[in-house]
Amino acid sequence: MALITLIDAHLAYGDLPLLDEANISIEPGERVGLIGRNGTGKSSLLSVLAGKTMLGLTIHYVEQEPQLPDAPTLKESLILRGKLDETTDEREKWRILAKLDENLSHFELNPNADPKLTSGGEKKRAALALAFTLAPQLLLLDEPTNHLDMRAIRLLEARSQDELKNQRSLVVITHDRAFLDKVATRIVELDRGVLRSYPGNFAAYETRKEEELAAEELERRRFDKFWAQEEVWIRKGIEARRTRNEGRVKRLEQLRRERAARR
Repeated sequence: MALITLIDAHLAYGDLPLLDEANISIEPGERVGLIGRNGTGKSSLLSVLAGKTMLGLTIHYVEQEPQLPDAPTLKESLILRGKLDETTDEREKWRILAKLDENLSHFELNPNADPKLTSGGEKKRAALALAFTLAPQLLLLDEPTNHLDMRAIRLLEARSQDELKNQRSLVVITHDRAFLDKVATRIVELDRGVLRSYPGNFAAYETRKEEELAAEELERRRFDKFWAQEEVWIRKGIEARRTRNEGRVKRLEQLRRERAARR
């Protein structure tokens, strides 16, 4: 059973849709790499997913540039960010704080550091440490390797692999192809408002996508050749005005609309 599903989703800012009858389901244990050109709406899609609640599903979203609340120490800042102090069960609170210490250590962070003096990389590692502490069923990561050096990326990969063993799901946006190859079990591409799913990692996606693009280009050339021939015919005038050619004229009008709407 899917953790979360979007069916015929629509989202637009201005004239062009970011989501145009888009569909996606996230299964338990999946690690999904969400890709697409800049500006296609990947971050908007994560925001949509982050706002969904279904059957008690727990979701946590780590944005590109995490902000840490003001607090005397990094650990206290994360407690505020994750609202960990709101837990009324003292035993559960102790367990969560112990797990936070474990994750801070895993990401090589000083829990007593001043959050105001942390670098971009430290902020990102801290936000990731909190995310893995909360252990949501669905974790949404927007460019998680931004600001991270190679060692920190390896630490993130290791923790992501652990989450798969726990049957937790992950959706990640990243330009880091190596990270996708290590982590993703499926690639979902957002292209011209439509979501397309490809099983496997990024390398497998590239192979399949090259084949699709080649087929798409061949079909486009055939379409343009046929459209050009029909435009030449319509300019002859007399033939086009004959009653028996009305269907051909309407077909050309449809070809023009399709070509104008091409994205």
